[in-house]
Amino acid sequence: MSNKQLFSSFLLTLFIIQPIYGIERASFSVDKIVVQDWELKEIDLSLFDIQDPKQQFVLSSKQLSFPEPFSDIKLFDIRCQKFFWNADKIICQQGMGNLKSKIITTSPFSFSFSITEKKSKFSINNLNIAKGKLSILAKQKGDYWHIILKSHDLHLKDLQIYLKKFEFGIDETKGKMNANIEVKGKGGNLNQVLIKTLFDSVSLQANQGKVAMESVAFKLDLFVIKKKREWFWENKNHITKGEIYVEPFYMEVKGRGLHINSQGVRDRKGDFNVEKFEFIHPDVMNIHASAMVKSNIQYPIDSARIITTIDDLETFSTTYISPFLEQTDLEGIKLKGQVKSIINIAQSAIQDVVSEIISVDVVDDKQRVSIESATGRINWTNDQNSSLASVIKWDKINLFTIPIEANRLNFLLYNKTIKLLKQSSLSLLGGSFDIKRFEWQHNTDNDVKLYFKGGVNNLSLEQLTQALDWTPLTGTISGNIPGVTYLDKTLSVDGELKVNVFDGIIKINQLASSGIFTDFSKLQMNMEMKNLDLHAITKKIKMGGIEGRLSGYINNAYFENWRPVTFYAWMGTPDDDDSPHRISQKAVENIASIGGGGATDVISKGFLRFFDTFGYDRIGFGCYLNQGICQLMGVEAAEQGYYIIKGGGLPRIDVVGFNPRVDWNVLVDRLSRLSDTDDVVIE
Repeated sequence: MSNKQLFSSFLLTLFIIQPIYGIERASFSVDKIVVQDWELKEIDLSLFDIQDPKQQFVLSSKQLSFPEPFSDIKLFDIRCQKFFWNADKIICQQGMGNLKSKIITTSPFSFSFSITEKKSKFSINNLNIAKGKLSILAKQKGDYWHIILKSHDLHLKDLQIYLKKFEFGIDETKGKMNANIEVKGKGGNLNQVLIKTLFDSVSLQANQGKVAMESVAFKLDLFVIKKKREWFWENKNHITKGEIYVEPFYMEVKGRGLHINSQGVRDRKGDFNVEKFEFIHPDVMNIHASAMVKSNIQYPIDSARIITTIDDLETFSTTYISPFLEQTDLEGIKLKGQVKSIINIAQSAIQDVVSEIISVDVVDDKQRVSIESATGRINWTNDQNSSLASVIKWDKINLFTIPIEANRLNFLLYNKTIKLLKQSSLSLLGGSFDIKRFEWQHNTDNDVKLYFKGGVNNLSLEQLTQALDWTPLTGTISGNIPGVTYLDKTLSVDGELKVNVFDGIIKINQLASSGIFTDFSKLQMNMEMKNLDLHAITKKIKMGGIEGRLSGYINNAYFENWRPVTFYAWMGTPDDDDSPHRISQKAVENIASIGGGGATDVISKGFLRFFDTFGYDRIGFGCYLNQGICQLMGVEAAEQGYYIIKGGGLPRIDVVGFNPRVDWNVLVDRLSRLSDTDDVVIE
C-alpha cells in the first residue's frame, strides 16, 4: 500500500468515527514512510481533540533516517507535537528526540523538519554536546543541499572523545570553541565551505610533547568555493595570545598577536596557485609570498617569490634562529637591527636572493665575535655567470678581542662560491691585514675549496699580545702571505710565508696540511729563522737575558694531530753576527738544564758567582726528532758531550751538554720550565 493510500484510509476512518459522541482521540500505525530518501520507521500517528475544530496530528517514530550526505545521522524516539503528512509532504514542528551518529551520542533535544517533493529542511536546536550547545540547519532543494552548524562553548577536552577516530595525534587538550560552519553541495559533491571559529584558553600537547600550547586564543576563518572545476580558497588566522611550542620553537604571543593568511586556486589538474601567503609578526617581521605548486612531479614548487621584512632582528633571532643554534658552535650569538630580503625559487631550487642590511649588530655571549652597525646589500644568485656585486660595510668588528676598524668588502656571491672583487686592507692592531685575493667554493661532492693571498703590515705585537692575554711583547709583525689553497681537505702554500718579528725574519715554506677538521690532522713544513734579536726574545719569555743574534731552521717537520713526529732543527749564532755577545747567570742555568750540563754548580761554587753576565763566542742547539727521541747537538763537539755555549771574552763560560739523546716529552717539559712565570709564549 502506497503512502497516499495509507493516508487516505486514515482520513476515511476519521470521517466515519468523527460523529460518534465521546471519541476524543484516534491513532494509526505505519511501518515505514519514505519521501525523497527520508525514511521514518515504526510510526504512530494520532489525531487529538477530534471534536475540536482545531484538531491536531501528533507523530511518534522509533527512527528517522536522512539521505546522502547525512546518512550517518539517525534520530531515535522522535515525537512531533505538530505533524502534517500527505503523499508529497511531511511537516514536523515542536519535535523532541535523541540523536545518534558515529561521533555523537547525546541527550534529548528539540528539532523540526519539513519534507516536500521539491525541497526539504531539517533543524536541530540546542543539542548538548561537549558541555556546549550545537544547532544544525540542513536544507535540500532538488540535488542541492546546504548545512549550517553553529556551536557555542564546546569544551575541547570532551570534543576530543568524539574525534578520536580521526587520529589527529593530540595527546591532551582543553579549552573552548565557538564555530559557525556552512557547507554547500550538489548530490554527493561538495561545492562550498565557510568556516568561522573562535578558540579560547586552548592548552594541548601533541606528537609526544613536540607540539604544545598553553592558554592560547585564536581565530580561524576559511572560505572555499568550487567554480568550473577549480577550487578557490581564502584563509585567515589570528593568534591573539598564549604560549606556543613547536619543536624547537617557543613563543609567547602577546600584543597584536600573529597573523597567518593565504589565498589561491587549485586547478582541475590538482596544481596550486598560491596567490598570497602572509605570515605577520607585528613589529618583528612580515613574510609575503606567492607560488605555483605542481602536483605529482619531482620538483613541486614550479615558481615562488618570498618577500621578508624583519623590523626587529633581535626578537626574530631569539625566536626563530636561536633554537637551531643551541648546542652548536654558534650558540650565544645574537642579532640586532633590520633586514629586508627577496627570494626567488624555480623548480624547487632557490634562484636568487637579494638582502638589504639596513643596520645590523652582532653580539656574542661568549665574546668570540661582535659587529657594530653593519650595512650593505647581499646579492646571491644560482647563475655562475652573474656579475652582480655584493657589499658589506661596518663601523667595528671584534674577532675575539682583536678589533678591526671600519671598512667595507666588495664580493660576488653565486652558486656555492664567494669571491672577493676588490683588494681590501683591514686596519687592526695599529697596522693592516691585506686581502689581495679570496675565493671560497663548496663543491658538489660536499668538499670545500679555498684560496687566499694577502699579507700583514706593522701589526703591533704589544696590542696583539694584550688582546690575546699573552706575555707582553714589543715590536711589529710584517709579512707576506702567498697563495694559500685548501682543497681535498688539504692546505698548501704556494710560496713562502714571511714574518718580520724580533728585528729579524721568519720564513715558512713547503707548508701543507691535510685533515685539519678531522680526528687525524697532518702538517708538514720547513721554517727558516734569520737574524732574530736574542735580547728581544729573552726579554719576553723571561728565561734570562741574552744579547746577540739567532738564526736557524726547522727542516722536514711533520706533525700528526698537531704533535711533532719528526724534524731536524738547529738554532744558533750566525757566522756574520758582530753584535755584543752577553748572557746572564739565569740564562746560563736554564740553557744548561736542557742538555744536562753542570754550569749551575760551577757558577754557584766558583768565583763566577760574582758576575751577573758572561761573554760568549757562540750559542747553538739542535735536535733531530725521530720515534719520540731527540738526538741533541751543539755548536761543536766537546771532550765529553757537546758545547751549547762556547765561551768568549771576559768573564767567559762554557756550557756543555752531556745527554746526546733525550725523550721528546722530557725535553718539552724542560723547555717549559725555562721561565719563572707560567706565561711563556713561543713565537
